[in-house]
Amino acid sequence: MNFSYKIKRFFRNIALENLMTYIAASMAIIFVGDLFTEGMLSSFLSFNRAAILEGQVWRIITFLMLPQTGDPLWIVFSVYFYYMIGKAVENEWGSHNLTMYFLLGAVLLLISGFVTGYTNASYLYFSLFLVFAHLNPHHRFMMFFVIPIEAKWLALIDAVFMVWGFVQAFQYYFIMPMFALGFQLSVFIAFLVYLIFFGKDHFGRFINRFKHRDFYREMRQNQIKMSRNERDEDNDK
Repeated sequence: MNFSYKIKRFFRNIALENLMTYIAASMAIIFVGDLFTEGMLSSFLSFNRAAILEGQVWRIITFLMLPQTGDPLWIVFSVYFYYMIGKAVENEWGSHNLTMYFLLGAVLLLISGFVTGYTNASYLYFSLFLVFAHLNPHHRFMMFFVIPIEAKWLALIDAVFMVWGFVQAFQYYFIMPMFALGFQLSVFIAFLVYLIFFGKDHFGRFINRFKHRDFYREMRQNQIKMSRNERDEDNDK
């Protein structure tokens, strides 16, 4: 048994069931803890390059569990949303794939964080909805509890929001260049991880679209030729 096969088998067996359930629950618990500690709990668990190098190694994991909002109303929606979307993705895509998705994203975010001194897991979670929409493009949500909209269109809005965050970070290069770079890398990594897993599908659809367009164009040309030949035969008669 060669080494590469052992590596593949090792990663194939990595699967954390109910991963997003644990993450969503952790976000809720930390949010409540912040209410009693005036945000000190999140500060103690967030990514901090200097603190990690001094021995606070738990931060390389706990920064992934921080609540994505400080608003008491939005935290309920946020926790439920991540739980619901994560559970749906896990049921359809499998625990292994979802685990590897987050593991790859976390490793890349950590590398980026150690290079720039800043990293942000929020956009990795935003990209989870892109995964959901890819697997369930026609699933309908009720926007504002009234307007039905398919997941693929919400994913497009999500992607635009992520790109806008990337663009906005340029304004910080004059005052906090490493922060701006770290922020933009967080957005880039979220897209990169998604494309690593689903880029081949999108590229295949793109190629097939051109093939179909050429096929229908050729069919139309052949039909024109056939109709011309039929008219010529009728004239000969």
